[in-house]
Parts: sequence; C-alpha cells; structure tokens
Amino acid sequence: MTDVLGSPVSRNTLLRLIAALPDPRVTEPRVVGVDEFAQRKGRIYGTVLVDVETRRPIDLPLDREADTLAAWLAERPGIENACRDRAPVFAEGATRGAPQAIQIADRWHLWHNLGEAAEKYVCRHRDCLRPAPRLPDEPSEEAELAASSPSPTGHQFAERTRAKHATIHALLKAGHSKRSVARQLGMTLNTILRFSQATAPEELLTGQWQSRATGLDAYKPNLDQRWRRAVPTPGSCGRRSDSRAPRTAMATSAST
Repeated sequence: MTDVLGSPVSRNTLLRLIAALPDPRVTEPRVVGVDEFAQRKGRIYGTVLVDVETRRPIDLPLDREADTLAAWLAERPGIENACRDRAPVFAEGATRGAPQAIQIADRWHLWHNLGEAAEKYVCRHRDCLRPAPRLPDEPSEEAELAASSPSPTGHQFAERTRAKHATIHALLKAGHSKRSVARQLGMTLNTILRFSQATAPEELLTGQWQSRATGLDAYKPNLDQRWRRAVPTPGSCGRRSDSRAPRTAMATSAST
C-alpha cells in the first residue's frame, strides 16, 4: 500500500505509528460480556470484556481473578447486565463489583449445560423407556442382554468421565496441585476433588447409571399398571370416547 501511495515505509515504522495512535474513546457499556482467553493454553489465562450492544472489545485484563473483575466493574456503575459463563470467579467478581447488575448466563453455556443435564437424566431413568421393537432377523437373546445390561461401556458420558478421570490423575501424578489442575481444565475445585478421590472412573458412574432406591419402590408395580392403562393405544389419540352415548340413550328412554 505504501508503494501505491509513493512513500515507501518499513513495516516497523508502520507498526510504531499505529501503536502511537490514541485508543478510540469507549463509552461506558450498559451490557458487558465477560469471558476468558488463553495467552498460553493450559497455563496463562486472561479476561476479555466486550460491549455486548456494540460487539466491540473494551478491555483485556491479564488475569481471570475475581478481584480484578470486581474492581473493573466497580469503576463503571452504569452497567445494568453482565453476560458471563458459569465460572465461579466471574460470578463472584460480578456480584461484588456490580451488585446492581443482572447476571445472565450466555447461550452457549446454557445449551451445553442443559445438554449434559438432559443426558445424565435420561441415562439415570433409561429403565423407564420402552424397549425398541426387535427386527425379525435380530437375535432375541442379544437384544435382551443389551437391554438388561447396566454397564455404560460405550456411552458418550461414560467415555468423557473416563477421559476426565485419566487427565486429572495424570496431572496430579505429574506434581500439579488440585487448584492448578482446576485452572488448567476449567473445572471447579469440588469437581477435581471428587475425581481425585475416585481410584477408578467407575466409582463416579455409580448412582448415575444404576437405579436408586426410593420410597416409591413399593408402589412401582401399581404405578406402572395405572400408567399402562392411562396411555392411549395407537390410533386412539384425539378420538372422543363413545361410552357416553349408550348412557345418554338409556337416560332418555328412562325419562320418556
């Protein structure tokens, strides 16, 4: 571009001139977005603050500590909303620095956490689902064995749990502290403690994959029977029962 303008300038000169320009004036944001960024993945993290309404970055604090975020928000009392992920440090910083602001979980983390919660819930209550109909050429013994087997060997959640367990124990064995592992993996300290106390990943799956004893177990056969009676048969949905017609006719004939 400098050749086109007829004034050849070195690259360093251009960078120096651009760096010398004053920063653009930023108005005080009303809705601020808070997230982390990695200067060196797994080791050094910072915080990125964005004006959600203009979609422009405002500031880049070089750490992701609650005190830093709280101090930054306290200097801007006009902030009404803080959109953040579910990291405890961001929640604490937003609560201390902007108590007047409404904290909002961003959409990606909402969908991500909702998907994980739904997956755990479905796996915990998978025995309530009706088994899929067997194909004519499908061996019945294998189908019954697959339906009755409580082992979550090939399930995605179980595989992720095993991978997390192996990663956490490898970092702890390498000499990292539990707090350091929590920062590197983006997990809470309670999660790291729970994984570190489990000698095998199967210990973490207990209770999520196996049915738990509840006070309704004694009534389950009766509830299942009433449920089967209440579920409409295929083709009967949306149809009004004609059981009232004979009664109406009988009542009419009796009155006459």
